[in-house]
Amino acid sequence: MYFETNSFLAHGYCMTWRTDLIALHAFSDLVIFVSYFIIPTALLYLHYKRSDLVRSRIIFLFSAFILACGLTHLIGLITLWNPVYGFEGMVKAATAVVSGLTAFASWMLMPAALKLPSAQTLKLKNDALGLSIAEQRRANAELETIKAELESRIQERTRELQGKAEALERMNASLSQYAHFASHDLQEPLRKIVSFSELAIEQDTTGDAEQKLYLEKINSSARRARTLVRSILHHAEIDQHMIDIQDLSLKAETEATLENLELAIKERQGTITTDIADIVVRADPSLVAQALQNIIGNAIKYTPADRTPRIAITASRTEGGVAYTIQDNGMGFDPALKERIFLPFARLHSGSGVDGTGMGLAIVVKALGHLGWRIAVDTVETEGTRFVITIPEDQIVSVDASGG
Repeated sequence: MYFETNSFLAHGYCMTWRTDLIALHAFSDLVIFVSYFIIPTALLYLHYKRSDLVRSRIIFLFSAFILACGLTHLIGLITLWNPVYGFEGMVKAATAVVSGLTAFASWMLMPAALKLPSAQTLKLKNDALGLSIAEQRRANAELETIKAELESRIQERTRELQGKAEALERMNASLSQYAHFASHDLQEPLRKIVSFSELAIEQDTTGDAEQKLYLEKINSSARRARTLVRSILHHAEIDQHMIDIQDLSLKAETEATLENLELAIKERQGTITTDIADIVVRADPSLVAQALQNIIGNAIKYTPADRTPRIAITASRTEGGVAYTIQDNGMGFDPALKERIFLPFARLHSGSGVDGTGMGLAIVVKALGHLGWRIAVDTVETEGTRFVITIPEDQIVSVDASGG
């Protein structure tokens, strides 16, 4: 019954079919309808391009509201000639529902809308942001300047340090060469002093005890000087030594060293115990022999005369490589002097009656340094000393713990 039109008169009858009034209403409704159609189209296009501005639900609701209002004007245009008042009522009812929902949504949207900053606030914030960006750029420019200056200083300092390192290397080479030649040249005069003083003692027929004492002191001093010169020569020769890396068994190297020291061990009736795993490393045999001979020889030499030397030698695998340990029961020394013991000419037992040049451990440190090994020392004065040589992981060829 809503679509029945015979019982009604068109709006044109109400206007007595005046052409000017009908034209005015028709034109106005048509323009309003077209406008109401274009507006939601624009809103939907804007949402399609910038969906981040407003939520989809709000855009679709407002678009439906505007379009529904436009339809009421389109129906009003039709009813000028065709009395479809039932259909018009249904369109208005639908428009009323959409309008109510839109009105409710408008107030729900109000709190968020009120929080939106004004154009002036946005301008102030934008200006502040611009100032902040400008300040940041200025700070970045200053940092770049500082960075360039630091890089220039670092390069300059690096060149300076490289120059000093090269000069120091040349100086060390010159000193080493000088020590080598000086030590070599001094050996012959000292040999003659030793030989002639011994000859003078043997051929002395005067019976003068004081003269004989002086000759013996000359001979003894010359012998010590010759030993010191030889030690200096050995120390200098390490720098000129051509490294010859080979696969070495630590067990075999230790046995060879003990064989070389066999007479000294027997003379002191020393006891040597070894617990060395079958470890093979990459190293120079000459440098290894020098290091072991000096450390073990010192362990025998610096054991008090009233004490039998007891030396324990072990070698085992560790997390960082291999630990080669030499423990003795000798004189030991003050632990506060640990840093001095490896210096050239350092003698910590000068009054002990033991002859020494103070060069043995200096030779050890230099030899181990050329190998890339490290050495540490622990001691208890009058009770003994323990040396630990650390061999790096990358120099280990093989390890067989069962061979110890």
